[in-house]
Amino acid sequence: MIYIQKKSEPDLLLEYRYQENARFDNMDAIVKKQLRESLLKEQGYLCVYCMKRIGDTKDVKIEHLEARTPENELQYPNLLAVCMGGEKGPVKARTCDTKKGNRPIFISPLSKSDMQRIYYNNSGEIHSSDTTKYKFEFQDSNGRYHSGYTSPERDIHECLNYENGAPMIGRKTALRKFQKLLHPYKDKKSKRAFLEKMKRTYSVQSEYMEPYVGIIRWYIDKKLSQL
Repeated sequence: MIYIQKKSEPDLLLEYRYQENARFDNMDAIVKKQLRESLLKEQGYLCVYCMKRIGDTKDVKIEHLEARTPENELQYPNLLAVCMGGEKGPVKARTCDTKKGNRPIFISPLSKSDMQRIYYNNSGEIHSSDTTKYKFEFQDSNGRYHSGYTSPERDIHECLNYENGAPMIGRKTALRKFQKLLHPYKDKKSKRAFLEKMKRTYSVQSEYMEPYVGIIRWYIDKKLSQL
């Protein structure tokens, strides 16, 4: 995950929200299409959780960061774009919102401080240094009640399933690709110049960002600190 700065909501969503009895499930197709496009653009066409590329509005789900209520289900700051999370595959391989379901999480891509606590390793593992314990309670889609304790670090692994093969392989592949670009730069001066240039490139929240850009940013900062 990386920090995502929310932008202005799309006009059609704003108009729709003020209609009588407007609900998320009853949203017109044209409104939902514009909403998906708006969310994807501000997220660089990446899943807000695992950071894989989402290339088409047909391959995206709209996620409610906080569990849906009549009050927040149409509020743009609560809406994010996520991948399908392997929803048609084995349960153990599901990720992101498909894995999370209705369970609340205590780490947010809309929080700078939360994202500053994210770190990785060279194997593609992702972690949070925040191990603060939080109690959660929720009712799943089958009506079953759940409660327990979690932390941002546990949410990454247990709730979003980031150590599942697909996201971890994606992060590792992205890192290896960047390491190959860095490899020709042997001396400190040329290596620093290249890393600083890449830092400027990858730190921009643009319409099309590099898949798994979070681990690349982490690696650039790590290598610069070692020079």
